[in-house]
Amino acid sequence: MTRSSSSAKNVLLVGLSEAGKTSLFSRLVSGNLVNTVTSMKQNEGVVKIGNKTFSVVDLPGYDRLRKTFFDDFKTSARSIILVIDSLAFLTNMRDVADLVYVTLTDPVVSSRKLPILIACNKQDETKAKSANVVQKQLEKEMNALRETRAASLASTEGEENTKVLGNPSKPFEWTDVKNNVQFVDCSCLNEDDDGLEPIGSWIRSH
Repeated sequence: MTRSSSSAKNVLLVGLSEAGKTSLFSRLVSGNLVNTVTSMKQNEGVVKIGNKTFSVVDLPGYDRLRKTFFDDFKTSARSIILVIDSLAFLTNMRDVADLVYVTLTDPVVSSRKLPILIACNKQDETKAKSANVVQKQLEKEMNALRETRAASLASTEGEENTKVLGNPSKPFEWTDVKNNVQFVDCSCLNEDDDGLEPIGSWIRSH
């Protein structure tokens, strides 16, 4: 992993509202599950995994705040966890795809090749989509989104609209992304730590 600054210390939790970011943050930092409300500012804490400690920052998921807070903290990021509500994934798929696209095409994220974990939360729900399903469906949606953005280039100016994700000469695939992107199943509501073990393992290795 390439880091351009010694300030690259934070694991950022990013996601849409109600995806479970703050619940994940609470479980990681304190081991406890707390009742949460829509975050209007970041939550910062430290998680100990094995004999190492990691700084974790939970960013607001509210649309009007998310980009501002992400821009404020992205230069301090060592890695990013995108938290997805797997239960509502099909309903929110376009918004999820847009968030993933914007994150991966961000100049800081792309140039530093920050590792990305897409955490498919709420696996305790029987109707939740698995990480494998999310990965495949999201790949198709990302391809459609990329085509839509490319088509708008002729009439829209601006740096954000000029970024193409992956290999434009072929259908979108995760293997064509510069960043290391992984998908895992997780749950913040499990009474034991099994639902969060994939998250801890990933943080420790990145």
